[in-house]
Amino acid sequence: MKNRLIVVAALFALSCSLAWVTHSQSGPKVKVKGGKLIEHDKSKPVRKAIEAWYDLNIEAFNKKDVAAVMALRTDDFHTTTPDGKINTRVDMEAYTKRLLDRIDHFISQDFEIGTIDLEGDLASADVTQKTVRMQRLADETLHKVEARVVQRETWKNTAQGWKLYTVDNIRDGSVLVDDKPYQPAPH
Repeated sequence: MKNRLIVVAALFALSCSLAWVTHSQSGPKVKVKGGKLIEHDKSKPVRKAIEAWYDLNIEAFNKKDVAAVMALRTDDFHTTTPDGKINTRVDMEAYTKRLLDRIDHFISQDFEIGTIDLEGDLASADVTQKTVRMQRLADETLHKVEARVVQRETWKNTAQGWKLYTVDNIRDGSVLVDDKPYQPAPH
């Protein structure tokens, strides 16, 4: 009787551990980071939604449609530059318009989304952005411009779906103009 009880208890423990493993692999991974509850999305619906967001963002940039670009950002969208300067939505709309006015066309736009962290209605990830485009520089002639940067992007889940809320932790940037490292003209 005692052996049977041990076997039943062992089988029960095994079934509980298998149920826990199955549950932990199918749902989000949750941890506390800096006093905040963070979920790592393992089920992929947020990643799919953000990838769809990028499809729309790329399309808007290819069309050079500033209104469509800004429609994919929240009303309180802002960026923080490496030197700590905050750019508001209005600042970024003006910057986007100036940039797109200089671009003739994009050759490619690639985005690699890192691990997505979820916190409430916010999702953030480090994103590696690479673009190649034909662009007019200060000399007003067309040049091939290749730009690369890594930055943290945070999206907010709104009634209209995921929208870009903020960009910060901008780093590892590089620019090539006509396949050479870009040297801005001295002021």
